[in-house]
Amino acid sequence: MDIKNLNRYALILAIGIITILLLYKAVHIPILKDEWETPVKYINHSVWDIMMYTSNSPNNHILNTLLVKLFVFVFGSRDQLILRLPNILSFLIYGIAVFRINRVVLKEDSYFFIPASLFFMVNPYLLDFFGLCRGYGLSSSLALLSVSFMVSGYFYQKERSVWAALGLSLLASYANFTLLVFWGAVTLMAWFYFMIKEGGNLRKLIRPTLVILVVNLLYLALIATPILKMQSTDEFRFWTSKGFYYDTIYPLIEYSRSGRHMIFEKSHIYSVVIFGIILANLIYILIRLRKSGWSRNYLYHPAFVTTAILLLTALVNIVQCMLLHTPNLHGRTALFFYPLFISVFASFLGWLNHFKGSLVKPALASVLAILAVFHLADSFRLNWARDNFFDVNTFDVVRYIDEQYQVKPVSLKTSWLFYHSFDYYRYIDKYPWLELKEYDESVNINTDAKFYYVPAADAEKLIPTYEVVYKPDNERWLLMRKK
Repeated sequence: MDIKNLNRYALILAIGIITILLLYKAVHIPILKDEWETPVKYINHSVWDIMMYTSNSPNNHILNTLLVKLFVFVFGSRDQLILRLPNILSFLIYGIAVFRINRVVLKEDSYFFIPASLFFMVNPYLLDFFGLCRGYGLSSSLALLSVSFMVSGYFYQKERSVWAALGLSLLASYANFTLLVFWGAVTLMAWFYFMIKEGGNLRKLIRPTLVILVVNLLYLALIATPILKMQSTDEFRFWTSKGFYYDTIYPLIEYSRSGRHMIFEKSHIYSVVIFGIILANLIYILIRLRKSGWSRNYLYHPAFVTTAILLLTALVNIVQCMLLHTPNLHGRTALFFYPLFISVFASFLGWLNHFKGSLVKPALASVLAILAVFHLADSFRLNWARDNFFDVNTFDVVRYIDEQYQVKPVSLKTSWLFYHSFDYYRYIDKYPWLELKEYDESVNINTDAKFYYVPAADAEKLIPTYEVVYKPDNERWLLMRKK
C-alpha cells in the first residue's frame, strides 16, 4: 500500500474512532445545564420565532436549534442522543474539512498528512462540544470547512470555492454569533482574492465587490433582530477584559491541555511556540515573495491564506472589542480559534516538506503523531465534560436513589446548580417515579423533599434535618436524605 492510500485509511480510521467515542459520551453523559433550554424551550417555538430570537438568550444558537428541531421532528423523540446528533454529525464535516485542507497544504503522500490531521482532532475541549447540544462544535466544523474552501479557492484560483468559503462563514456565524468576527475575516479574504486576481483593476473589481456587499447586507438583515435583542440585554458582555492574550489565547491553551502537562508544564511556553509558528509562516511568505520579485501569484499559497485568516480574525475581534467595548472571547466562545491555528500549523508543516532529508521528515512526523495520540489518550475522558462538569453525575444520583429507596415515588430537591439537568429528564418523563421539587437559587431548609442534592459547601445548612448518604465526584457534591 502506498503512503497516499495509507494516509487516507488512517484518517478515516481516526475519524471513525473519535465518532464512536463521541456517540458513547452523547449517550452516557447527562444533559448539561447549558443544553437544557434547547429541548425544553427553544424547539417549541416556530422556525421564524427561533430565527428572530423570541427567547433572546445567548444559549439559543440558531442553526443548532433549527437542526435539533428538525431531528426531533424526524425521529419523534427528544432523547439526548437525538438532541446531540447534529453536532456529532458535524464532526464528520470537520473530518472532511481536515482532509480538504491537508490535501492542498501537504499533499496526500506527505509524511505530515496524518500528524497534521490528528492535531486537528485531539483537542479534548473541542471534542466535548461535538457531543453536546450546543452550537460550538457545529460552528467550528463549518468554520474549518470554510477555511478549506478558501485555501483551495486561492490555490487553484477557483472563484466558486471562494464564494463557498464566504457562504460557509455565514453558516458558521449563524451556528454561533461569536464567529461573526470569523465571517468578517473571510469577507476580507474573499474580496482580497478578487483584488489580486484582477490585478487591482477597479472596473473588474466592481462586480465581485457588489456581490460580496449584497450577500453580507442580506445576512445582516437576517441577523439584525437577534443581534439587537442581545445588545439590548447586554448579552455580548461576558467574561473579562484583560486583553486578547490573557482572555482568549492563554485560557484556550489551558482548556485544550485539559490539565495535562504534555511536554511543557507552563501554558505560556505553548504560546511562544504558537507565535513562533505564525512568525515562521510570515517570514517564509515574505522570503518567497521577495525571491519571486513580489509576484502576486505567491499570495495564492496556503501558508499565506491560513495565516491571513487567523490573523484577520484575531484583528477583527480586537477591533470589535475596542470599538464596542465588549470583552474578549473566552473558552468555548473562542474555541474556533483552535482549528484556525492548526490550519496554520499544517501549512507550516507544508513548507517543511520542501526541505531535503529522507529520514528527518518521517522521524519528525512519527514524533508528532505519537504526541497527538498520547495527548488524546491521556486527556480525553468518557464520563466528563469540562463546561458544566457539575452535571455529569445526574445518572449516578438517580441510580442511587432508585436502588437504595424502594418506596416510590421519591421527592428530590436540588441546588440551582444541578436543577436543569434533572428537569430535562422530568420534562421527557424518563423517571416518572422521581418528583423534582421547584427551582430555588438558595438552600431551602424548610423543604419536605426526601432527598437533597447540593454542593459540599451547602451541606452544613441542611445537617440538622438531613444526613449525607452518597458522595459523587470525590465528595464535591453530596446527596442527602431526610432524617
